[in-house]
Amino acid sequence: MPRITQRRRALALVACVLALLAFPAIALAVGPVNLPAPSVPNPVQSLPAPVQNAVPSGVQNTVNNTVNTVNGTVGNTANSVNHLGSSVSSPGSSPNSPNGPSNGSSNTGGNGGGNGGNGNGNGGGGNGNGGGGLTLTPGGGGGAGGAAAAAGRRAAARAAARKHLRVSGARQAASTSTNGVPGTVRQIIKVIPGPVWAVIGVLALLTILFFGRSFLSERRARRLERHREELMGDVGLLQNALLPEIPPRIGALETSVAYRPAEGPAAGGDFYDVFEMEGNRVAIIVGDVCGHGRQALAVTALMRYSLRAYLQAGGGEPRVALQIAARALEGEPHAELTTVVLAVYDGNDGTLTYACAGHEPPIVISGSAKHRPVTVGSSPPVGAGLDTGLRQTRLPLPPGAMACFFTDGLVEARLGDGLLGRKRLAELAGELRPEESAGALLQRIAERADRAPDDMAACIIRAAADAPDPSAPRVEELELDGAEGDDERARGFLAGCGMPKSNVESILQSARTTVGEFGGAILRVRLDGPRGTADVVPHPPEVTLSLNGSGTEHRAPAATPAA
Repeated sequence: MPRITQRRRALALVACVLALLAFPAIALAVGPVNLPAPSVPNPVQSLPAPVQNAVPSGVQNTVNNTVNTVNGTVGNTANSVNHLGSSVSSPGSSPNSPNGPSNGSSNTGGNGGGNGGNGNGNGGGGNGNGGGGLTLTPGGGGGAGGAAAAAGRRAAARAAARKHLRVSGARQAASTSTNGVPGTVRQIIKVIPGPVWAVIGVLALLTILFFGRSFLSERRARRLERHREELMGDVGLLQNALLPEIPPRIGALETSVAYRPAEGPAAGGDFYDVFEMEGNRVAIIVGDVCGHGRQALAVTALMRYSLRAYLQAGGGEPRVALQIAARALEGEPHAELTTVVLAVYDGNDGTLTYACAGHEPPIVISGSAKHRPVTVGSSPPVGAGLDTGLRQTRLPLPPGAMACFFTDGLVEARLGDGLLGRKRLAELAGELRPEESAGALLQRIAERADRAPDDMAACIIRAAADAPDPSAPRVEELELDGAEGDDERARGFLAGCGMPKSNVESILQSARTTVGEFGGAILRVRLDGPRGTADVVPHPPEVTLSLNGSGTEHRAPAATPAA
C-alpha cells in the first residue's frame, strides 16, 4: 500500500509540473503581445478665465517662461511614461517608436521692442503673443494688467497644473490595475486561445483527481491497518484464553509455562497444557498446529482438548494417546501436520514418560547429567496420514531435575545466518536458576536471537525437593506391526540405544517371530548399566478403551526376553 501511494503522488507531481510547463510553452508559441502604450495628456492645455486678462508688458516674459517650464516638465513625464509603455508592449523598441506618442516642449518665444515684439510658443499646446497683447491659451491672447493680477494668474495656473497631474495619475493607475490584476497579465490572459485553456483545465482536473485519490487511498489504508491491529489483538486475546492458567506447583512438580507470539500476527498454533491425573500423576501436553490465524486457533482448541481426553482415556500411556488421536482425527482436514509431545510424570516412582509425534523431545537436565534422546524411529505428526505413537521413553526424574518442553519456534530462532538450534537452547536452559521460569528462557532467546519468525511456547517442570527418588532405569520402546521397513527401523533403534552388534540379529529374529504370531510387538530396551538389555513384548495392534475411560484392555502374554 505505501508503494502505491508514493506512485500516485509521483504521478500527481508530474501532472502539476506539466501544467506549470504548459503556460510558458504556450506563451512562446503565441509570440510577443503588443499592448497599447498609455498616454498622459498635457495638463496645461487650457487655463481659467482670469488668466486671460491682460498683464503688464514688463512681466509677460516671466509668465510665459513659467508656463513653458510647466509644460516642458509635463512633457518629459509623458515621454517617460510612453517609453515605459513602449517597453512593456514591445521589448527592445525605442522611445520614439510608433507604439507610443512623443511629447515635447519648446520655447521659441521672442521679445521685440515695445508692445508688439514679444512672442512665446509651446510644443505641446503653444502660447503666443501677437500684436500688442499676451495670449496664454492655445491660439488665444489677452490684454495687459497689473502686478497683482499677474500673481493671481500665476497661482491659478499652478493649481490647474496640479489638478491635471492628479487626474492623469489616477487614470493611469486605473488602467494599470483592476481588482488587483496587473493590466499586462490581463492582456496576456486575453490572448490565450480557448483550446489551450481547455488543456490547462484538464491537467488541473487530473491533478486534483490524483491528489484526491491518493488521499482517499491513504485514509483507507490507515483504516484497514487499524482494523487489522484490532483484529489481531482480539485473536491474541482469544489465543491467550485458550492457553490455560497453570498453577506454580502440581503434585510433586514445580511448573511454569510461557508463550511469545511471532513477529507479525499474534495468532499462532502453539499450545500447552499441564494438569493433574488420577493416581498421583501429572500430564504435560505441548504441541504446534501448522499455520496461523483463526483456523489455527480452531485446530489448537480441538487438539488440546482431544489429547487431554485421550491421555486420560488411554490410562496415562502417551504412546497410546497419540495412536487414538491419530485415528480419531484422521478425517479432520485441518488437523494435518500437528506436532505434539505428551508426557506423564508419575509421583509414585519419580519417573517421566513421554512420546513425540513429529515433535522435539524435551531437554532433561539432572544435575550434571544431560539426557541424550534416541530419535531413531521417531513417529510422524498427527494427521499426516501415517501411523504415529510408535516410540516412547521413560526416564527417572530425581528431585531437582528439570525437563523443558518446547515448540520448534525456540530452536528455529534466527541467530546470524543460522538457527539457534537444540544445543544452544540446552545451554540456555542449563543457565536457568532454580527460581527462574519458562518466561525467563523465552526472554533470553528473544534478547540473543536476531529474529523470531515463529511462535514460541515453553513448559518447564522441576521435581520438587520432596519428590520421590526414582530407582527405575531408563527405558526406550519401539512398537513394531510388521509393516515394510520394520527391520531397518528396529536395527537403527537398537544401534541408537547402544546395543552390541552381536546381539542385534537375535533380537530382530525374536521380534519377527512375535509380530508374526500376535500381529505386533514392542521392542523394549533397558539402559541400566554399561550394557543394555532388550525384551520383545507381544502387543496386538488393536487398542480397546475401557467403558469408564480409566485405561486400556490388552490380552498380551508376558514379555519374552530377547537378549
